[in-house]
Amino acid sequence: MEQTHDKNQVNHMKLKLADIYLYIDEVWEATLLYSQVDKAMKEAPMGHEARFRNARLRYFIGEFAWAETQLNVLKAATSKLIANDAMSLSLVISDNLEADTSGTELRRLARADFKIYQQKDDQALPILDSIILDGNEISKPHALYRIAGIKEKNLNFLDADSLYLQIVTDFPDSYMADDALMHAALLEDQQLKNREAAKQHYEQLIDQYPTSLYTAQAKKNYRKL
Repeated sequence: MEQTHDKNQVNHMKLKLADIYLYIDEVWEATLLYSQVDKAMKEAPMGHEARFRNARLRYFIGEFAWAETQLNVLKAATSKLIANDAMSLSLVISDNLEADTSGTELRRLARADFKIYQQKDDQALPILDSIILDGNEISKPHALYRIAGIKEKNLNFLDADSLYLQIVTDFPDSYMADDALMHAALLEDQQLKNREAAKQHYEQLIDQYPTSLYTAQAKKNYRKL
């Protein structure tokens, strides 16, 4: 039992160290450690987490085929959180490559995501702005969503709310529209204290996106208001 505990501790620390290496741009040191944890804890949630982080790393550096292969396996992970994360990132890759087989748009988006991971928002924002300026109909809502996330993180709730709603207005058929609508409603509900706007957007989510993962929560929040 003690050996198992020690093994878990060692691999947990390797994960943390790999995250730090990735944060400071030591990509190959990071991928080596993620791979070690994946191999040592293959069928455990920690192993799945390591595989996901390694796939995300490969996405960051533009190795999309490698990343997508791993993410497709992780969609069946026992951990719902890891499976959902894998599904989300897999969709980012597949949708963008379908719209632009050269991968140009996706590389820009991945580069911005890497900067956001490294907390270099000032470097991510110009990349995201360039995508909004001349990107395609798939990459633009992704860029808007990430800028909204940066605004929300920096407590610019009004700007974030406006950007989330812009996604819903300009790209209503995007698979991100329901996600953006839920974020807007939550901001209005919890941060901006605009109950009427929150009710309107919870209702819009329920009516227009009935199969969304967020519909049940939207109904619950709507009833509370």
